Amino acid sequence: MKRWLVLGLLVCACGSNNSSNNNNNNNNNNGGADAGSGSITGTVGGQPLAVKDAIFTIANDNSVLVLIADQANLCSLMAGTTLPGTTTVLLLSLANFVPPSTVNAHVTGDYSFFDLGPGPLPTTAGRYWFGEFDVVDTTCAATATHFATGGTVTVTQTGSTAAHLKANLTGLQFGTDTLNGSLEATYCAALGNSNCGGALIARPSGFAAE
Repeated sequence: MKRWLVLGLLVCACGSNNSSNNNNNNNNNNGGADAGSGSITGTVGGQPLAVKDAIFTIANDNSVLVLIADQANLCSLMAGTTLPGTTTVLLLSLANFVPPSTVNAHVTGDYSFFDLGPGPLPTTAGRYWFGEFDVVDTTCAATATHFATGGTVTVTQTGSTAAHLKANLTGLQFGTDTLNGSLEATYCAALGNSNCGGALIARPSGFAAE
């Protein structure tokens, strides 16, 4: 099996066509028509994130990938290979994990930070998250990447093809920098097989498929 973080953070980078809910045949690919929203305070590496859209997808193993950015029409952008300008993004991967290798459907509640790499999967069942804060250029190449080191993501409404995913972000740490806020993300099938995502989402060293 793939580690849930790999299937979350790298679902775009892998160019997968295997996101859940039969993405290729799903008509609820928002395409920017139903925009997400959010508000995030704090900076990472001196860079703030003025949220203009938030999207999510659900992988076949039930892990959830959330992308928050300062660009509008994110779902449409994920179908392309370029961005209209320098873009700041916060990427979150969520898993309702049961050792040794099961990920149940996501539920409401707190998700604790867990640093997966390079190291073993959690040995205790629980709700976990990992993520990164990136600045990317118009070619979707990351010019700065900051991996998360702590904090809590609280899901207040589970997401589906028909329902927005809502969550609060409390004390998300990226080294000495901290973010707080909330998000309301819309479902985006394109996030599961993004052309732009292959470069947009940095591949963390030490994470490998199992």
